[in-house]
Amino acid sequence: MNEQPVLTISGGTALNVQIRECLDLVRRRKSWIILICLGISVCIAVVAMRLPNVFRAETTILVNPQKVNENLVSTTVGESIGYRLSTISREVMSPSQLGQLVDELKMYPELRGKVPTQGLVARMQRATAIEFQDSGRQRLSLIHIAFTDADPGQAARAANRIASLFIERNIKAREQKIYRTSQFLETELGETKQQLEAKEDTLQEIKSRNIMDLPESKQYHLKAVNALRDQLRISQERVERDRQTKVNLQSMAGKVAPATDLDAQSSAPNSPSQARLQKLEAQMKDMLVRYGPNYLDVRKLRNEINQLKVKVESEKSVGDAPDPQAGTPAPQKRNPVIEAEVNKLDQDIEDRVKAQAKLQKQIQYHVGKLQQAAVFEEQIAELTRDYDSLRIHYNQLQEKKLSAQMAGEQEMQSAGERFEILDAAVPPESPYGLKRTIMIIGGLLIGLLCGIGGAFLVEISDESVRHEREAAQIFGKAVLAGIPKITSSRERAWARLRMASLTAGTAAVALAFGLVISKLVV
Repeated sequence: MNEQPVLTISGGTALNVQIRECLDLVRRRKSWIILICLGISVCIAVVAMRLPNVFRAETTILVNPQKVNENLVSTTVGESIGYRLSTISREVMSPSQLGQLVDELKMYPELRGKVPTQGLVARMQRATAIEFQDSGRQRLSLIHIAFTDADPGQAARAANRIASLFIERNIKAREQKIYRTSQFLETELGETKQQLEAKEDTLQEIKSRNIMDLPESKQYHLKAVNALRDQLRISQERVERDRQTKVNLQSMAGKVAPATDLDAQSSAPNSPSQARLQKLEAQMKDMLVRYGPNYLDVRKLRNEINQLKVKVESEKSVGDAPDPQAGTPAPQKRNPVIEAEVNKLDQDIEDRVKAQAKLQKQIQYHVGKLQQAAVFEEQIAELTRDYDSLRIHYNQLQEKKLSAQMAGEQEMQSAGERFEILDAAVPPESPYGLKRTIMIIGGLLIGLLCGIGGAFLVEISDESVRHEREAAQIFGKAVLAGIPKITSSRERAWARLRMASLTAGTAAVALAFGLVISKLVV
């Protein structure tokens, strides 16, 4: 039984073998590497050489803060500087504004008529770079505006013009903001003033129409009620004394004048029930004035008076009954002095009772006013609150209007926040962008890497046996001998000619392709 040989290779030998295989690959596929590297490097070199010089001009705008202390004069431009700059940037870089700049500065004369206006505007947008630099105090302090163009003078003019547009737009935006704020405050002031005058007229009309119901008249009604009640009490006490005097006079005269007895007193003037009844009736009148007829104590007192009246009537009927055992009463003599005094007392009592009725009406009037005072006081308080709120709002609007006027004067005197050109753009002396030499060297390196990659792809796609080691690995047998490739001088010359023609063709194709790319890029 034949045993196949086993090939053992050490680590160092394996590394040498791999290096030798890589060198063999480069030697076998050198044409691919050379042609790919040549084509890519020539194409990139043509593009680099045909690219025009681009110049970059840059200008810097300084955000100059407000010169007057904000505690003294507050600005009416409420939005942040970042938001305003973003708005201004969109306005300046808008297609309509850039179209006007293209016509104003006569940009890209070589492309006019060949490229539409939208293309020129897009080209200008790509050539413009705007950068906002924060100063670290939560506000933007610098604005960098750069413009690239093939003409250095044109690049400087475009950068300066865009910077001036930023300044103009900022001033215009602040002035419009102040103007709109002033107009708004004027409108609000007018409407608030009309509402304030209408509310004041309503308040004055209600006060004049209901002058007796005003909260200020509450003390007047209270004092009037107390004074009237005192007068009523004094009048009732005087009536009570007159009645008592009348009873005493009639007792002295030995008779009772029923015509002048308003309370229909019994023939026994000194009866305890009658005296109690007179006292309760006087107390009843005072309680009616003070508490009204539905008060609990008033109802109890009325029941007690009714019971006492029944008792007095029963006593009177018993006292007036004829005594059968008594003889005919002796006629009594009349006393003109006492009768005149009694008549005077009756007239005084009648006048005072009428006066008491008037006093009670006046008390009821003032009590009603006091009851209405709470409702009217709430209505007046609500109107007064609305009036005070409108007055405060009107004063606040006046203060804001004054601030807006001061802010406008500040803007007119250039004391507000301003944009100022710190460094104006000047025509650059050297081109901007990548150097041609760097591009050519980079193209050569890229071509070399692409060539090696292409050779590797061709190598792995080729299934032919290229040397003895591959044959030994495929068949598992050791190779006894190898036959080298033998070429004649004619074949070698033909190979060199073919390689030269391929190289020239590759260079020509790369040159043409580079020209096409450069035309598209430029």
